[in-house]
Amino acid sequence: MTRRFSSLILLGALLALTACGGIKTSNNRVISSHHDAARYLIMMAGDQLPANGRMIAASFADVNELSTSSTFGRMASQQLVSQFVIEGFSFVEILMRDNIYIDSNEGEFLLSRTVNDISDQHNAPIVLVGTYAPADENVFVTAKLIRTTDNVIVASYDYAVPYTRDMRNLLRPRR
Repeated sequence: MTRRFSSLILLGALLALTACGGIKTSNNRVISSHHDAARYLIMMAGDQLPANGRMIAASFADVNELSTSSTFGRMASQQLVSQFVIEGFSFVEILMRDNIYIDSNEGEFLLSRTVNDISDQHNAPIVLVGTYAPADENVFVTAKLIRTTDNVIVASYDYAVPYTRDMRNLLRPRR
C-alpha cells in the first residue's frame, strides 16, 4: 500500500510539473504521454508487479489489424519500458529471440503458445501489451499489463497522443 500511495503522489506531482512547465512540442507530449502511462500502470498494478522479477514487452498493435504494428507501435512499447526501468523494474529484451514472432517491419508479437514458456524461462510473469488506433486528430492508445499465468489484466490505461505529421510518418507501413 505504501508503494501505491507513493506512486500516486509521484504521478500527481509529475503531472502538475508537466502542466506548469509548458511542454513545447508535440514530440515531447508523445514521450511524456507514454511515460505517464507507464507510471499509471505501475501505480494501478501495485503489489501485483514482481518486486525482483522481470517483465516482457511486445510491440503495440494496430487495433484494426492485431497482427500488424508500425514504427509508432514499437516506439510506444519501448518508451513505456524506459519509464518502467527508471522506476526500478526489469524487462527481458526479446527482440533477438527466435521463439517469438518477429517481423522487422512489424515488431515483436508474443505468440500465445510461447508466452508461458518465455515467462517461466525468464521469471517474467507480467507482459506489457498495447493497441493503438489513429483518428483525425489523435492516436488513441491502450496499454495493459497482463499476468501470464492466467491472462488476467492487472492494469490498463487509455490515453491519446496528437496525430501530427511525425505521427503519420511513424504509423505508415514500412516495406
